[in-house]
Amino acid sequence: MTPKENAYETSSWLFIGPSKINGFGLFSRSSILSGAVIGQLGGIVMRTANKRTIQIDHHRHLCSDHIDFVNHNCHPSAYISVVSEAIVLNALEDIVGESDEITIDYNCSEYSLAERFMCRCCQNPNYVAGYEYLLQTYQRDYLRRINRFALPHLVQRARVD
Repeated sequence: MTPKENAYETSSWLFIGPSKINGFGLFSRSSILSGAVIGQLGGIVMRTANKRTIQIDHHRHLCSDHIDFVNHNCHPSAYISVVSEAIVLNALEDIVGESDEITIDYNCSEYSLAERFMCRCCQNPNYVAGYEYLLQTYQRDYLRRINRFALPHLVQRARVD
């Protein structure tokens, strides 16, 4: 099954389609180069985390329709950044239109996930629990790899805790 089958449109260039990782995922109609902005995320800002949020600063979490379909991957194709008040989805690597799923590393989206889980992207599944869990379990190699695109307030909070 291709992403176009059973897919529905979320914008003129993004669409939701069947995922090889989990249920449905977010895809692009055209290819996106590494470093490019995929889009700005809008939604409801909340004070508490839930399984459908991304932590945008120490005490605020964004709930968005797009976030519901951005699946976790330990080797993601995208990352979230906060530029002024805008929450932006950026390409971490080249994304081939119509076929490559847009994914993020959930360990970079919340300091402590509201609902922890085992990843479905690796042959040997990893425990996904948030940035704090990586610190507590001394996963230095993983942290070194993701710190270049982890949300700054997560890295900053880790230095304080």
